[in-house]
Amino acid sequence: MKNLQSLLVLIFFLVTASCTNATSFQFDGEPYLSQSFTINGPGDLMVETSGSSVSVTGTSGNTVTIDMYVKFKGKEIDREDAEVEELLEEYDLDFSQNGNTISLKAKKSGSWGWNSDNRLNLSFKISVPHTMSTNINSSGGSISLAELTGEHEINTSGGSIKVTKSEGELVTRSSGGSFRLEEFRGNVSVATSGGSVKISQVEGDISVGSSGGSVSLEEIDGSINASTSGGSIKAQLSNLEKGLTMKSSGGSITAVVPEGLGLDLDLRGGRVNTSLSNFSGEQKKDRVTGKINGGGIPVTLQSSGGSINLEFGGK
Repeated sequence: MKNLQSLLVLIFFLVTASCTNATSFQFDGEPYLSQSFTINGPGDLMVETSGSSVSVTGTSGNTVTIDMYVKFKGKEIDREDAEVEELLEEYDLDFSQNGNTISLKAKKSGSWGWNSDNRLNLSFKISVPHTMSTNINSSGGSISLAELTGEHEINTSGGSIKVTKSEGELVTRSSGGSFRLEEFRGNVSVATSGGSVKISQVEGDISVGSSGGSVSLEEIDGSINASTSGGSIKAQLSNLEKGLTMKSSGGSITAVVPEGLGLDLDLRGGRVNTSLSNFSGEQKKDRVTGKINGGGIPVTLQSSGGSINLEFGGK
């Protein structure tokens, strides 16, 4: 029994180490392989990978450059290596162009045996025109986007997602891993089965659905619809013209909204903490319903067991 337990512990740490390597790739040195394409006007980047980290950055010009980095046995390889080339043959690896659509596919075609390419990690650093839209599907590995304008869709079974200094429409779905969004203009939809969500400096409407993990929203100018089955939700709005809805099955909820607005309040939780002026309605320990300043913008904060905190700050 002890031998079996020891084996299970060893397998756990091997899997954890493999996943960590796949999601924390650093782009150092020269790429193992590089390919460039020229497009004419706004384009689309289509990425499909299994276990690879992907970084996409907008640049000036009309060139798309894909740099592939390889780590073998924990070391970065920047030149042809016979053993690496043999392992790469087990991948369905393809870079292609169709009009203004650039496609990258890097998927393992064989089995993931303990003695195959668990030692081989691929990562992609991609530079594209600023006006490039993206569609990324990954079974693991971190994904980052920066300085892009367009429509962006990210689907991953694991690994973190980070988007910065971009605009357009963003839709992400993740089975695990954290999500970070900073300096974005446009509408955002986030669905995650686990991992924390942190969004800041956004002008646009936000929808967040999480099965677990905390949700933090800061400097938001737009509507918010956020829900989580576990963990807390915190939101600070620099402007509120539409609606604010935040719901949790257990964690606490805190919202800071601008002062002086007409609000329709529906606050329910284990305890409701707020200080109201010019209010008409019903105020109890665990429930507040009514209007501030004559009403207008709907604000719904609900938690099955956690506390509700509504605060007011300057615009």
